[in-house]
Amino acid sequence: MVDPVREVRNAAPSAPSADWMLDELRQSITSIADDLKHVAEARTRAAKEQAQDSAAALRRGIRQEPFLAIAIAAAAGAALAVAAMPRSRRSFSRWDAWRPSMPPVTRADLYDLADSVQRSATRAANSVPLSSSLERLLEALSKAEPGAPLTAIVEKAGGLIQRLRSAVKI
Repeated sequence: MVDPVREVRNAAPSAPSADWMLDELRQSITSIADDLKHVAEARTRAAKEQAQDSAAALRRGIRQEPFLAIAIAAAAGAALAVAAMPRSRRSFSRWDAWRPSMPPVTRADLYDLADSVQRSATRAANSVPLSSSLERLLEALSKAEPGAPLTAIVEKAGGLIQRLRSAVKI
């Protein structure tokens, strides 16, 4: 009679043969990695040599035709600048950021603004008595230095008096 346990033990690979297969796989992977390394180094060397040859040819071309080289460099820079700039359909200004939050101004708004400014000026003119304004003017004139030109003081006084008169008439 056949013993199933013995049959499974005989069919199972022995430990030395599994280690041998693992070592063989490691060696093949190592050899593939070495081959890949040599191929990559060869391609790197070839690319480096080609780049050096191209740079030498470019230098020769620049030395032979310097104005053409400058024109090509300027055209390439302009093309790069155009490509790097963001494209917009309309011009952009600093005020564009504020426009969505600002409502449109109408003529009625301007009339309201003028009316409120006029009312504030009237209230300000009525809140300060004319006598105190004249007292401040006389005090400023008395504190003026005698050597200072009187024309500037007189002009300031005249401007103040004109403002007071216009405030009283409003």
